[in-house]
Amino acid sequence: MILEDIGGVLMEERSLSRVDLIVEGKAYVEGRFIECAIGIDEGIIASITKPSIAPRAEHKVIAKGNELIVPGMVDMHVHMRGLEESYKEDWLTGTMSALRGGVTFICDMPNNKPFINSISRLKMKLDEARANALVDYGFYLGFPEDLNELRQVKGLGVYGVKLYPDDYRSARLYKLLRVCAEEGLLVVFHAEDPDIVDSAMRLHKVRKVEKHHELRPEAAEHEAVRKLLLALSEVQGVRAHFTHLSLVESIRQVIYGKMQGLSVTCDTCPHYMLLDASLLTKLKGIAKVNPPLRPHSYVREVFNSVKGMIVDAISTDHAPHLLEEKLRSSYDEIPPGFPGLEVCLPLLMTLIDKGDLPLQCIDLYSKGPARILGLGKGSISIGFDGDLVIVRKEKWTIRGNELASKAKFTPFEGWELKWKVVKVLIRGVLALDEGEVKVGKGYGRLIKPLDRA
Repeated sequence: MILEDIGGVLMEERSLSRVDLIVEGKAYVEGRFIECAIGIDEGIIASITKPSIAPRAEHKVIAKGNELIVPGMVDMHVHMRGLEESYKEDWLTGTMSALRGGVTFICDMPNNKPFINSISRLKMKLDEARANALVDYGFYLGFPEDLNELRQVKGLGVYGVKLYPDDYRSARLYKLLRVCAEEGLLVVFHAEDPDIVDSAMRLHKVRKVEKHHELRPEAAEHEAVRKLLLALSEVQGVRAHFTHLSLVESIRQVIYGKMQGLSVTCDTCPHYMLLDASLLTKLKGIAKVNPPLRPHSYVREVFNSVKGMIVDAISTDHAPHLLEEKLRSSYDEIPPGFPGLEVCLPLLMTLIDKGDLPLQCIDLYSKGPARILGLGKGSISIGFDGDLVIVRKEKWTIRGNELASKAKFTPFEGWELKWKVVKVLIRGVLALDEGEVKVGKGYGRLIKPLDRA
């Protein structure tokens, strides 16, 4: 049980006389929970002390006996939709989902309508985010027509370029990798080989959602990772990230790439470590996602890779659609993806509490992605943003119709969890309190990447 494992002494003490805010309680600091007082001044963590010697503060937030303080979570793979798909999700409902899930920074993918692969289109998205976001945010750009635009996008909050399977056929792929290396931009891969997927689709002339995992077979992911690692080995200095990996063999390939000196990282998602392909028969289109849910034996292997901390991060791939879209009968008309922002942290805390995952898995959804992106977030450390989440030991049941997202469904429907997000602070400001949003539209801030070129 988490609440029984708290102990240790503080390593950081600061002799500050006054701060804006003190958050006091059992906090996750450097891989363990300790009783402490966290001082936040001008939005930044300024002190971590014993409660008895904490600086004075005008405001104080106290985590009670059945509550814990964790860093604000960092989700490096979300889809806020908006623009022409605002009916699926918008920057207000999407970031409200993030708040309720204890996520204080999101990095948004470019597959909007219109596709975000130019500065002019990016500015359209930025306008919506600035007007509505409740949490801090950044962006990825899609494969641009004009590669020179990549030299100008960091100032607009772009952390990297997201590449999709069809992009791997481009004659300009290596040139893009070189420009990203020069500019210090992360390259994020959706690892499915398009030729293998196309071949599987042709073999199944009558396509059914129950066979989704056969239409996008394991070989497609393995081969994509293999080919992309080979491409990366030919471009000096490029940083790459393989997102939403669904197979442990793919994760091992990335680890091997690291051993060969490549600057590569990877993440997986809660659904690949907890849900299997049998849900395609039970839930039909609700369980359709790319890459697909895999047979149970593969899922257990991915779970163990998270348990062993061999992945670099966890992301949700929060991908909302309307329920009516997911209930369509035609395979090709069912969009892939489902919401995940509100349930990821409570799921992790519940699994940790049960002893199924080590405590340090908290880092995979906070410090890990923050490190990949170069963010001063995701850790309760002096000098980092004052993003804190208070979770309470309280049973609750996941219900799709209760989500803040416009996507009123979830493949985790009916799951009983033991931990709930009750308070969220972003840059030292109380943004969520017992489910009530305390900040206005547009409080979320564009966080520009550190210059890593």
